[in-house]
Order: sequence, then structure tokens, then C-alpha cells
Amino acid sequence: MSFHLRRGLWSSVAALSPPSGYVPPTGFDWSLDFLGEVYTNNGSSVAIADIIDKPARVGASGLEILDNDVDGVVDSIGDLLTDFQSMDWTVVIEWQELTTDFSTYLLYLFEMPGGSDHSLVIERGNAFTGLRVDAHESSNIVRNVAINTSHGVGVHKVAVTRTSAFLSISCDGSAVVTVTATPTMNAMATASFGGDPTDQSYNGTFIRTVTLTAPVADAALPGLST
Repeated sequence: MSFHLRRGLWSSVAALSPPSGYVPPTGFDWSLDFLGEVYTNNGSSVAIADIIDKPARVGASGLEILDNDVDGVVDSIGDLLTDFQSMDWTVVIEWQELTTDFSTYLLYLFEMPGGSDHSLVIERGNAFTGLRVDAHESSNIVRNVAINTSHGVGVHKVAVTRTSAFLSISCDGSAVVTVTATPTMNAMATASFGGDPTDQSYNGTFIRTVTLTAPVADAALPGLST
């Protein structure tokens, strides 16, 4: 599978507007606008240097992931990392796809090296159904959900809910694909944009916006990914 192949302002407030009728869940509520350089959690401003390890990567096009670079990955840190490590959330990522080659890793969570290689990856791949978007989880079992349509060069948005009970995905407003199972997953050590920080980045891309909240119902995902 492609996730095992190592090659593998907001411009306006409306860019991150929720779908009609959407009620935010209780708990953490991160909104990271790498275009407008506005970052909040539960409505309070946070400093970019407190949530990612390479704040200098933020520019006019968003958070830059370098193309095939040993230093190309950007790690979440601090409270953002802690909330990703809860493994009980809905994440929405808007990104600019730059190529149709290989795999573009959007979010990569991995346990400490030397463990059992438990991980969760959200990517735009190029294997199987070409240029699909999927979320893949490896633990004592495997859970995979995929949107099997082409996601080529341009701006896309994916919404993924991960809980112990289910894994669900929607991309660009698609119908939701979900899988139910109950894995036993080791604690995650990293939550990174662009790939595994112990390896390197592969495809270059720009992460434009990210939201991270407590899990929402599947019915909300298509609106969030539009």
C-alpha cells in the first residue's frame, strides 16, 4: 500500500466557516490558519512557535512541507501534540496538492521507535485507485478508509474522525467512508505534517488550514470537507 512506500488568511473568515447547522463539540477546538497566520484554541490566540517546531515554514502559501528532504517534516508540539495524542478527534486539513507523483503525507502519527510500529496516516496516494485520499491505521488490527476518486493538483480538503470505535473520512464534500472496529493502539509519540519525522518528507505541499476538535458525527464530515 502507498502508505508503506517511502516515496511514497484563510483568505477570509468564510474559508473556515462551518457547514450550516454545525454545532462544535465540547472539548479542545483548534483552528490553525496558516494562510492568515491566525491560530486559536477554544477561541484564544496561541503562538505558532508553541504549536509547531518550524514556525519559519509558514509563508504566503501556508505551511510548507519540503520536497524530499530529511528536514522537510513539520512536527506538532505542546498542547496541539497532546490533543492529537488523545486519538479521539475530528481533524480537517486543507492543502495545496502540487504533484500527481508518489504520496503526499498530510498527517502522520507514530509511536516511539522500537515499538510495534503503530501509526495513523492521512495521505493523498497514487497506488490502487489513482490519486485517492485515505486514512490508514496500523495497530493490533488494520483500519483503512479511502475516497477512491482522483485528487490531482490543486486545493483539497479532507475531514477524518478517529475514535477507538470507528475511523471515518470525507474529502472535498464526498460521501463518508467509515469502518468500525476496536483496536488496541499504543500511545503516539509524534503528530507531524508531511511524513514521519524519523525518516523524511516526500512530496512537497502546502498545508493551508487545520482544525482539530472532539469527534463529530459522520453526517457533519462532508460539510466540513467542502
